[in-house]
Amino acid sequence: MAARTMHVARCPTDELSLTNCAVINEKEPQFEKHVTVRNSNHKFVFTLKTHPSVNLGTIAFSLPQRKWAGLSIGQEVEVSNYTFDKSKQCVSSMTVEIDFLQKKSVDSNPYDSDKMASEFIQHFNNQEGGRV
Repeated sequence: MAARTMHVARCPTDELSLTNCAVINEKEPQFEKHVTVRNSNHKFVFTLKTHPSVNLGTIAFSLPQRKWAGLSIGQEVEVSNYTFDKSKQCVSSMTVEIDFLQKKSVDSNPYDSDKMASEFIQHFNNQEGGRV
């Protein structure tokens, strides 16, 4: 599939924002599970989810994703399918830094990092994404 120009939008739900996936309309037939999103400076790979409230021709991202990739609402980006080569492109270990999204709501209670790691693995196992 050739690249397609789409417009950046806000993620339609808080639940989808927590998946770290880009979101398109379910009637976008040409896209597969993963896409490359190219802005004027870089390419980023995202796993896709669908939601009926996303307009055709738009691709929705959470606020942290937009900040990370340097995307603005309404911006045009080039989107194309991406296929991972799992023999060369797998992360076997990583370090994750966690912080509060809203600094005004900081909670000083201790957190169980083992439980957090388990939840992270459960929710993001086999999800691809990153900067290319």
